[in-house]
Amino acid sequence: MDQSASMDVDSISTPRVSRFQETSRYTPIYSTPQSFSSDLFVPSIINSSIASLGTSLNDGIYFINDIIQKYAEVYENARSQEDITAVPKTYEQMCDEYSKTLREESSGMFNSDSRGYRIWEAERNTWNVLKLLSQYRFTPIKNIDEARKPFQTDGQLLCELLATNKDFAEAWIVRQWLWKIAPEFVTVETNPEYRSFTKNSILLNLKKRNSEEYKYLDPDGAHRTRRALDSLDQEHEKELARSIFEYLRRGQVDDAMDISNKNGHFWRTASMSGIVLYNEKVDDDIITTIGNINRHIWRATCYHCANQESLYIYDRAIYGVLSGDYENILPVCRTWEDQVWAYYHSLIECQQDEYFSKHVRHMGVNDDDDLPINTKVIPPNEIFEIVESKRIDRDLDIERFHIIQKLIILNDSKELVKRLKEELVDKRLSREDETAYVHFLRLATHLILYLRDLMLPTPDKESDHIIRLYTELLIEYRQNKLIALYASKLPRDISIEIYASFLKDVTASYTERHKLFKLAEQYGLNVIAIARETFELIFKEIESADKHGAVFDVRIIALKELINPIEIIQIRALEWLTFNKEQHREALKLGNTLCRRFLASGKMNVAGKIIMEIKNSKSPLSHIRYEKLEDDEIDTVYVEHQNYYNMIEYYNQYEIWWKTWKSKPKKINSKEMSDWNKSIKEATSSLDTLFHKFLESYVFDFIKETNNMMTDEDEIRIRELERVMDIYIPNAVLRHHKALYETREIIPTNLEKSFNLANTVVEENSDLSMHFVRSKKLQALLMALRDSYLEILKKNPKDISNVLYDEQKFN
Repeated sequence: MDQSASMDVDSISTPRVSRFQETSRYTPIYSTPQSFSSDLFVPSIINSSIASLGTSLNDGIYFINDIIQKYAEVYENARSQEDITAVPKTYEQMCDEYSKTLREESSGMFNSDSRGYRIWEAERNTWNVLKLLSQYRFTPIKNIDEARKPFQTDGQLLCELLATNKDFAEAWIVRQWLWKIAPEFVTVETNPEYRSFTKNSILLNLKKRNSEEYKYLDPDGAHRTRRALDSLDQEHEKELARSIFEYLRRGQVDDAMDISNKNGHFWRTASMSGIVLYNEKVDDDIITTIGNINRHIWRATCYHCANQESLYIYDRAIYGVLSGDYENILPVCRTWEDQVWAYYHSLIECQQDEYFSKHVRHMGVNDDDDLPINTKVIPPNEIFEIVESKRIDRDLDIERFHIIQKLIILNDSKELVKRLKEELVDKRLSREDETAYVHFLRLATHLILYLRDLMLPTPDKESDHIIRLYTELLIEYRQNKLIALYASKLPRDISIEIYASFLKDVTASYTERHKLFKLAEQYGLNVIAIARETFELIFKEIESADKHGAVFDVRIIALKELINPIEIIQIRALEWLTFNKEQHREALKLGNTLCRRFLASGKMNVAGKIIMEIKNSKSPLSHIRYEKLEDDEIDTVYVEHQNYYNMIEYYNQYEIWWKTWKSKPKKINSKEMSDWNKSIKEATSSLDTLFHKFLESYVFDFIKETNNMMTDEDEIRIRELERVMDIYIPNAVLRHHKALYETREIIPTNLEKSFNLANTVVEENSDLSMHFVRSKKLQALLMALRDSYLEILKKNPKDISNVLYDEQKFN
């Protein structure tokens, strides 16, 4: 190895670095007492301002909706970037902004609720560790092909270890992460005069006592002589030891040394300076050495000091950090993060020293020197088992995040998804606790989506269930523009079901609903199947024909009667099938089905509304108008639709006729009577034309025109059509008889027409009589024909041959 090359440890981004760095971009960890900036130990995060929160954090649902929208925006925009850490990096920044804002709001005089910002901080930490480990795990490892040099410094060996040992590098990253997320603390108040209170006490008593008794102000004096310092000095040194430990806990060795110097404890600075790795430094082509060449001896000494029971607990913890002895660090650990850090720090120190000892050492003690450090190396999976068994902070909110962080560190995506499912699907986390539930569900969903983007194994059933829960939550919170995005991440059948279920209850304008349809199309959802399912869900709310009771009990609702809101929604369901041209014929077919169902229950007004909407060029349903097929092929869907149109047209004309008939003037010889006679003749003539058009449309039996086997759907359709004809054909015949019979004086030929309706009913090619039998309207028809019969006899008693002939045929 070229000894002029600087050996660096990339402690800012990823430890996967080459052993050969042409330029000194990074400062080695623990490299020099003059360079202990905290930036060396904590990955730098680029600060970017998040858009204004827009709403107060106390606005409840509005704040939740704002967060939901921002997360969707980040996922949609950042996932396509080449940087694998782009998504978790942005999520982390958002969480940091929210946690800071909530911390400020919760710090007010009348607001002491800290739950909100603690949850946001926990999520921020989760995205941070995922970002760091993803960056490392998905960065190609550079090969190290050169032969080992006979002489290597500790710094060079560490770079080699980081570049070749994946587990060690990941542990290094985890420790950096644990350094970064440690909370702020209040450091000791500076007292630059060393043990000033004890010194002043000695000076006051020099004349009274033997001064030799008080010569114990050296750093080890109190411990050596077992003489107590002044109580104020004791308290200050305890606080100083605690502050030094807290700095070391955060990887801030430079700050630990600085606080020692400021308080006159230079010996503490000297004892900590041994942590610097022996390395080479190049300055103006001059190679110099830095660091502790006998670091293993220094570490063993620190280990011995850490196990001195007479020392203060934080002093022992400091030496535990310096030597990597977790046993003496754990007593001062207050949180889950502290404990995990203690074990990981020990793991790194032990593996690092073990690696150094396997290779040729530089100058130092002989190999046979006895330097015992009885610290057991504990692998990561066991670390978390131990920490969880000794958990000291039982915050259930934060504990859920610790589970996620643990499994991210252990790189177990399958178990991670299963644990998320246990919390959300198995109801360990109550839906009633909306704050925690919504927060955790959102996090779980975006974690799963990110893991899927990384092509990591995620159990399909559990993953889909969680994403579905989140999509349903978006529906509940009316985040209409986001539903298609998340539904597209579900399997085809589930995405169809959930999006159709959402669209079913949307009552916005046609334009707005079209936008939702286009969103589904944009995200690759099966829009044709969704539109069909949406209609079916609404359609199921209409009772089948079999549940409408007997035919003869049905009351036909007049076309002019108002339609209730539910029926309007059912009609508008057809509009979902108009957005795609490929579904227009299907829409017409389903429109026929709707007409049959409504007509079967007597709701002629609703069926009429459907028919008129299709005919109205300004209606969305006009898109499904019939288009002529090639070669004049008969389309049964169109034929059925035309039949309903003819029926509605006749009944509508009858209502016009009836209204005209009821408006007959009282004065016989008047202009009003003359105008009325003209109007009633026109209305009756038009009614007669539409009547025959209506009946002729049923002469061709399009239901049974094919010899193919009928499906269950065909059989249902036949039963419904028969019911519709049983209701409306007899009723139409009786109404038409009334119109003809009542106008016999105005239009004399109508009397004979009224009686000849019998021929229409019994004609062999139509045989409409069965509908009168099933509807129990035959008696009513006979009575109507009897009136016509008697009236004919009354007017011309001698000419009865034709009447008798017709009567004989009918019987």
